[in-house]
Amino acid sequence: MKGTTIIMKKDIKLKNPILIVGLPGIGNVGRIVAEHIKKEFKAEKIATLYSPYFPYQVAMTKNGGIKMINNKFYLIKPKGAGTEIILLTGDFQALPEGQYELNEKIVRFFMNELNGKFIYTIGGYLSNEKLGDSPRVFGNATNLKTVDKFKKTKVIFGKTKGYILGSAGLIIGFAKLYGLEGICIMGETSIVGFDALAAKAVLEALSEILHIKINTEGLDKIAKETNLALEEAERQMAIGGLPGEIMPDTSKPSYIR
Repeated sequence: MKGTTIIMKKDIKLKNPILIVGLPGIGNVGRIVAEHIKKEFKAEKIATLYSPYFPYQVAMTKNGGIKMINNKFYLIKPKGAGTEIILLTGDFQALPEGQYELNEKIVRFFMNELNGKFIYTIGGYLSNEKLGDSPRVFGNATNLKTVDKFKKTKVIFGKTKGYILGSAGLIIGFAKLYGLEGICIMGETSIVGFDALAAKAVLEALSEILHIKINTEGLDKIAKETNLALEEAERQMAIGGLPGEIMPDTSKPSYIR
């Protein structure tokens, strides 16, 4: 494999779809959001992305086989959205040395092969504050005209700082470079690993923006279980810590990926 390759199904014809990118990162917010939408709307796989910049490993399957590491593009046509929606998700982002090539490939594929012009990337915004049951949803867009389109939604602009790392940042960066519009929507989180509550907040914002109904009841149970696990971890730390546990350094700048 000489470079990043996207294998697309034949006879896929789309008219001005939007792209939602949800890949692993801080709080796994992006991936949770994409996987939830994929299941909710019974998405159809339309393309698979392979790259030498993914981790050098294969995944073991339940039936004893293997599969190459990849990202997949899915198509959904929800009622009320007024447009077709492409989802991009997968188990991994590119390794650091491949981030530019792979993410540029994604944007050019969406623009040239799928005839799309607007991209949403989803991530988590790491906060050092103690969060309640209603995480905020932040946004950064390709231009101020795009920002204005979202001013009456739940997405908050101008309150974030630092850098957007990885696919969530570079994809809208390349979108701007190629004349497309894009926005990175970030769920506020203090959890590095898995934050269903932040993902729920983003899904509620997307539901409002895209005019589609998204059932998020399942995420409430996951969020409750996660909070209980975190409370237990905090209790253990208070009495001496868990064996071998490494806690995240919350003194570092907030960022998403």
